[in-house]
Amino acid sequence: MWNGMKSVMVFDPKDTQEETNRKWIQWNQHKSAVQDKAVPGAEETRRKMNELRA
Repeated sequence: MWNGMKSVMVFDPKDTQEETNRKWIQWNQHKSAVQDKAVPGAEETRRKMNELRA
């Protein structure tokens, strides 16, 4: 089930450069202020997009 999953980070465009840097540091230390979310890989995304078109 987890095969092909990726981790993403979300940044608020209103964040200051210092806040963005802080989030990167926390993410690199695996203490992310932003919740890591599992997203599908390319194959699963293609399959789901094709299902939506049908």
